[in-house]
Amino acid sequence: MHSPYLQYKDYMAECYGEPLFRVPIDFGLGCPNREADGSGGCTFCPEHGARAIQTLGTETVQQQVAEAVRFARNRYNAKKFMAYIQAFSATFGKDQQQKYLELLDANDFTAVSIGTRPDCLTEEAYGFLKKLNRETETWVELGVQTVNDNTLERINRGHGWEASKTAILKLRECDIKVAAHVIIGLPGETSEDFRKTADTLAQLPIDGIKIHNLHIIKGTALAEEYASHPFQTLEEYDYAEHLMDFIRRLPPHIPIMRISTDTPENELIAPNWHMAKGQFRDYVIQQMTCREWRQGDLSTGVLDNGINGSLKTDSPLQKPGDPIIHPFVHPVATDDGSITFWNKEYKEHYHTPAGARLEAVEKYIVPSKLKERLAKGDVALLDVCFGLGYNSLAAMELAAGGTASSLSGVDEDPGCFRTQSPKLTITALEMDRRVVRAAAQNIQALETDAFNWKDCLAQLHSSSYCKVPNASCLMHWGDARYTLTKLQPSAFDLVFLDAFSTQRNSELWTTDFFRKLKAVMKPEAVLLTYCAAIPVRAGLIDAGFYVGETKPIGRQRGGTIAAMRQEDIAIPLTDHEMEIISNTTRGLPYRDPHGVDTNKVILRNRQERISQSKKTPGIPQSKE
Repeated sequence: MHSPYLQYKDYMAECYGEPLFRVPIDFGLGCPNREADGSGGCTFCPEHGARAIQTLGTETVQQQVAEAVRFARNRYNAKKFMAYIQAFSATFGKDQQQKYLELLDANDFTAVSIGTRPDCLTEEAYGFLKKLNRETETWVELGVQTVNDNTLERINRGHGWEASKTAILKLRECDIKVAAHVIIGLPGETSEDFRKTADTLAQLPIDGIKIHNLHIIKGTALAEEYASHPFQTLEEYDYAEHLMDFIRRLPPHIPIMRISTDTPENELIAPNWHMAKGQFRDYVIQQMTCREWRQGDLSTGVLDNGINGSLKTDSPLQKPGDPIIHPFVHPVATDDGSITFWNKEYKEHYHTPAGARLEAVEKYIVPSKLKERLAKGDVALLDVCFGLGYNSLAAMELAAGGTASSLSGVDEDPGCFRTQSPKLTITALEMDRRVVRAAAQNIQALETDAFNWKDCLAQLHSSSYCKVPNASCLMHWGDARYTLTKLQPSAFDLVFLDAFSTQRNSELWTTDFFRKLKAVMKPEAVLLTYCAAIPVRAGLIDAGFYVGETKPIGRQRGGTIAAMRQEDIAIPLTDHEMEIISNTTRGLPYRDPHGVDTNKVILRNRQERISQSKKTPGIPQSKE
């Protein structure tokens, strides 16, 4: 999958022929923003000044270098290295200058990166850096954090935004590459502050950026503030949303050097993430790709690496506005004449070969009794996994007065509710915007349709909203496990759940996800799904639903209905199936307690629970 943002490793490979592996170095320089006894400094900074874990067990600089180089060569087959003077803030007095020169004389580094603060950059420092850059390519990683002066004062930064801006411009005048460090989630800041920081930096000649999520670390002044006056920290999903918006505002030629930070578990107070760093990176790439977002697509101007402010037009990334073709879907005709897609990534069709329209009506519209519900008044529908949109479109078709020829299985005369003009409001959850684009391009329009399905899909793709007579649909893009948490509790009369199969998309078939669905359903609401798998029905029961069957369409087994009230179940599960659910390992549901596990992890964890159960005496077994 092509990255939607310029990753630092790709940038380095392009510039140097292959990635440069960083060698973190601690000169013990301290920080001018701290007192002589080490107290003070930025409220978020730990006692050891964010020193790299790799250097904590070493005594001399050469030991640090030797250990880091050995590790990188053994693990990554590294060949080229960059010295990274990281801990605390680099200063540039005569003694410090000598340390840098001795380091570079003693080791074969392709480049050197020096982490510092804008108020450490004196005229003497600029002169030394220019000299150093003539010998070895030199980067300065500048602690900016935010452009909000009120926040900088609150975190005891010791300088304002103008100091950072001046340093960036001065360094570029000296032909020194500049990487800005920023933190998303600083106390008191909002999404407007994050956007302003991104938009401001986008107009300056920076050469790279590190974006960190705020960590509250034990022993810091921020930890004391958090203990006395707790403030909200960003969990992985919320941080990802802010991060993606931030990246979209940056010109596409600027490499993103880092998108998250990590702290040893024994030092971290908050936030308590459940995604590993690599999983989080993969999640961001997946979400930006599926939503058709790219670095720079919200940027108003793209500066080149020079100081003249000219626009840079070449970029290894796809340019904003270019058409994005879904690489994983292939149109397939079904027996009722409607088309579905074969998804190469999931290796499944979106609908039964018997008919995409047919399945939407018979699996969802008819058993949901949508017509009867509309006859009584307004209906709020939650469509989970919108896909090509057939389920929502069929529901809107009925509300708009569609005829039997376009909605087989529904009584021909919908006039019982026409005079009342009830409203159907649909909230749709979908991760892959590309599928909706492809559906708008490929779905067939019928003369009998009450509205233009293609136009509706195109509007949902472009603006996330579509309105037709008596019905509307609002789209929420993203992982349904996250977007679901942003909906109002007890808001929906109906839920359609149409994810890929349990072996491909188990994330949306867990007890934990079903509990989240139950929380947004009204007391008289029902949930419909095509899936009849034993672990799914077991998970629904475990989440507190009454569960029954719906009639089979295009498959041997019927679908599933889950209700808040027992009287809404017309066809209960058989005694035999309930026995399997209750007393065999087949009835073990899928679990995802933190809402972040991947499909492979969920399947593996269930298999491990099955294996463990089989070792426990007294539990009847049944073949999977």
